[in-house]
Amino acid sequence: MKRSNFSIPTVSILILLAVLFPNASSLPRKRSTNYEILNQTSGIAAMHIVVTAPTKIVIIDKVQNNTIFLPDGRPVSTLEYDLTDGSKRYLSLHSNTFCSSGGFMGNGTLVSTGGAEDIKDENYKAGFTSIRFLEPCQNGTCEWRENLTGMLTHRWYSTTTSLSDGRLIVIGGSKKSIGVNAKGSNNPTYEFVPRDDPKPKSFPFLVDTLPFNLYPIVHLMPGPKNQTFLFVFANTDSIIFDWNSGKTIKKLPRLEGPPRNYPLTASSVMLPLRHNDNYRPQVLICGGNDKNNIKNPASNTCGRIDLSDFDKAEWVTEDFGGLPRVMPDGVILADGKIMFLNGAGIGTAGYSAKKNQEVKADNPVFTPLLYDDQQSKGNRFQKLDSSTIPRLYHSVATLIPNGKVFIAGSSPQSAIVLEGVKFPTEFRIELFSPPYLSLNQARANIKSVNGSEKINQGPIDVFYDNPMEVTVDIPDNQPEFTAAIVHYGFITHSVHMSQRYVTCQIQNVTAKDNGFTMQVIMPPNGNMMPPGPVYLYINNKGAPCESAVHLHIKDLNG
Repeated sequence: MKRSNFSIPTVSILILLAVLFPNASSLPRKRSTNYEILNQTSGIAAMHIVVTAPTKIVIIDKVQNNTIFLPDGRPVSTLEYDLTDGSKRYLSLHSNTFCSSGGFMGNGTLVSTGGAEDIKDENYKAGFTSIRFLEPCQNGTCEWRENLTGMLTHRWYSTTTSLSDGRLIVIGGSKKSIGVNAKGSNNPTYEFVPRDDPKPKSFPFLVDTLPFNLYPIVHLMPGPKNQTFLFVFANTDSIIFDWNSGKTIKKLPRLEGPPRNYPLTASSVMLPLRHNDNYRPQVLICGGNDKNNIKNPASNTCGRIDLSDFDKAEWVTEDFGGLPRVMPDGVILADGKIMFLNGAGIGTAGYSAKKNQEVKADNPVFTPLLYDDQQSKGNRFQKLDSSTIPRLYHSVATLIPNGKVFIAGSSPQSAIVLEGVKFPTEFRIELFSPPYLSLNQARANIKSVNGSEKINQGPIDVFYDNPMEVTVDIPDNQPEFTAAIVHYGFITHSVHMSQRYVTCQIQNVTAKDNGFTMQVIMPPNGNMMPPGPVYLYINNKGAPCESAVHLHIKDLNG
């Protein structure tokens, strides 16, 4: 019998820890490779982020006392971060992007919508009605364009979602800066970008869900090409909404537990849409808080709903992996599992109004969770290795093409504060390596797509319901390939707008030279994956390719 390496005192300590901290050992723990803290910082507080190209992330802050400046002397509020070397290219805006939203149109244009009050001391105008446009690039030439009155109404804390017709829908928000929404500030309307009506359209659901309805949770529903449905959630309620007719199709059952929207913030994902499961729509929402109180413990609950049949849809609740959390970020990884990270164990979203004022959230949750939706209830969560950096209000995270997770932000004060407070503004960036990067499996290197070897030199056009030929090199004679296309989303305030993961059928895998060719079948229409930029992952036995490939998915006939 093998002798244990533990001494008696060590065993005693472990038993004591298990009694004192039962949640710490209640879940299996998967070891990741590490957190890498980069030498290069974000430069500004990372309130919003969006991947705009394979090596580029646009970071957007609000207008505040950042210590880097534009040539005209104004503080930088947005920049382009290069993932290869950490260099930063400062971008110019003239409106305040505080608590805005955004997404990609079908033509690939990034759109930022709404914002907050003017900052006269810094020469920035109000952003409430602003629309900002960026044509993503990799050559350092793209700049924001702005229309200061492009929105039909003031929007702060609204949600923007990509639609199947290539437009964006902008839903809700408040008409002024406010901590908790109220009747006088509520904006229960929606509008489209590009607009199709001179007036915003009424959305009574956001009247019924006051006061916790800011940054509503919105997911485009998969379905036939002519379907125009959204899943919309606010507070504890949800509906299926037809964005074309403006009618509520179905009021869904209430999700028991706490409110899930700002400032009692949870995170939500549309679970991976799998071609071999008829793209079954399921929504997961985790975290939140049941009281708007900075001392109240966060929620240890999740709700999951299968929307295959609206009449039979019911929420199923489960615990949040034993780690109560408010302000989590839910990131869909390259293998389709979901990583929950960031956030706090007590309190709410929001920031301290004064430097020495008590913060609104505490007990940072350093331990991320891995959620496998294919497992049975009670067996879906696993703990990963812990970070050492508190990530509270205004933290962000996103998957990037190499399969790692980019993590930044945390700015719980009303201004940039670097010392003298418990949780200063955080500029450090982490890259997290999920467990699939330590599987010791060969990783594919995508060499061509549809005959083009110009990989990640610009998005390659692909078309719905069409096969694309993919060639890969891989040092594995017996690979087991899977494929998926991913939209990373526009990320802010724990809301990953339009984030989506769709698996793709693979056919006709053939050995060729040092690798393989295969046909990867694109999803049937824009309700499965809206038109616009996506990233193709070819995985082998669970390990993602060396780098996902930037694609532009669209209708073959325009």
